[in-house]
Amino acid sequence: MQLVLHTIGRYTYAMEFLCTWLLFAYQVPASPSTHRSYVWRKLKALGALYLQNSLCILPSISPVEERLRQLHEEILSRRGTAILLHISLLDEAEREDIIARFKRQMEDEYGEFIEQCEEFHTELAKERAKNHLTFGELEENDVDLAKLRQWLPKLRARDFFQVDIAKEAEAALESCEADFRQFEAEVEAASGYGGE
Repeated sequence: MQLVLHTIGRYTYAMEFLCTWLLFAYQVPASPSTHRSYVWRKLKALGALYLQNSLCILPSISPVEERLRQLHEEILSRRGTAILLHISLLDEAEREDIIARFKRQMEDEYGEFIEQCEEFHTELAKERAKNHLTFGELEENDVDLAKLRQWLPKLRARDFFQVDIAKEAEAALESCEADFRQFEAEVEAASGYGGE
C-alpha cells in the first residue's frame, strides 16, 4: 500500500493498493466498566470501524498498528484479552463496503464538527444581539474556538479515505476564526480599547 503522511498528520492512500487490514478483537473485564469505555474511546480516536461488539477493523498502516499494539498491551495488563490480526478482504465488494462505511463514519464526524461551528456562530450572534461585548464573553468564546481548533486535526488524522466533507469542515473552522476576530474587534471597541 502506498502511504503519504502530510505534515498536518493526514494520511493519503492510493486506494487500489489498500489490500491489508488490521482486525482487532478484545474482551475486558465487566468491572469496572471504565475499562470498556476507555478501550472504546481509544479505538474510536484511532478511527476504528466496529464490525460488532469488541471487534473492529482499521487500515493496515504502521502508525495505526503501533498504537493498536500499545492498546493490546494495556488490555492484557488490565486482565483482558486481545488479538491483533493482519487480514485481507478477498471479496472486492466487501472491501468497497468497508471503505464506504469508513467514509460514512467520517462524514458523520465532520458533520458534527460543522454543527459545532454553526453553534459557535450562533453564540457570537446571541452575544452581539444582547450587547454582551465583554472580555468575559471574549474569553469564553476563545476557549470554544480552541476546542474546534484542536478537534479538526484529530478528525483529519483518522480520515483515512479523504471524504469530501472535510473541505467543508476546514472552511467552517476558517469562518469561525474570522467571526471570532470580528467579535474580538467589537469587544475591544466597546471597552474603549484603542490599541495604543
